[in-house]
Amino acid sequence: MTTLVEPPTRGPLAGIRSLELEITGKCQLTCTHCLSETSPQASHGEMTPADWLSVIIDAAALGIRTVQLIGGEPTTHPNWRQFTEVALSLDLDVEVFSNLFHVTGEWSVFERNGVTLGTSYYSDDPEEHDRITGRAGSYVRPRTHIREAVNRGITLRAGIVEVLPGQRVQEARAELLSMGVEPDRIRMDRARAVGRAMLPGQGPTLRCAGSAPVAARQSCRTGIWPAACSPVTSRRAT
Repeated sequence: MTTLVEPPTRGPLAGIRSLELEITGKCQLTCTHCLSETSPQASHGEMTPADWLSVIIDAAALGIRTVQLIGGEPTTHPNWRQFTEVALSLDLDVEVFSNLFHVTGEWSVFERNGVTLGTSYYSDDPEEHDRITGRAGSYVRPRTHIREAVNRGITLRAGIVEVLPGQRVQEARAELLSMGVEPDRIRMDRARAVGRAMLPGQGPTLRCAGSAPVAARQSCRTGIWPAACSPVTSRRAT
């Protein structure tokens, strides 16, 4: 199917350079620190494909330069390729933030000009990594796909979030470097008390001493401070 899009007609929106599009809550993993209640049983939310296309077109019209497809796992959404193609046609850059648990035909999209790839990595210890993500095999598969992305010349960045006491985050960084991920494409942070990371009776904490405010998902996925990035979720505004 071919989607025809009229050129943007409005001017830039000051201060926002990137827009997160949380296109689904569905994910193969159940990470203990995730901001959203994502899971294999979750849905794609209330936003229709037409709704998301309108958001992307509006983003371009407002002068936003980058859209980031997140979830959940964005590649589980049946229209994620269409969203990417429309964004590229409007001269937007697209980052797909994937857990890289399952990759088959996605490589042809990841290799497109204007598309970059983001992922999360937690430890060089398979047991520790899988304990954080809640699924066995979530260390081996992404590790394989990170190597493949580097070999294909795909621009990839990785976020390492410290979730457990004594977690092997420095070793995880060293392993990413050994796989060819560029040093300036690796960001490290700690989990915040937001979403599943929030303990019973605990209020959300978005700030650490001396740091900019950043939620668990932000630290894991974006590497862009909120002043430059704005989220759009799959739940309709009421």
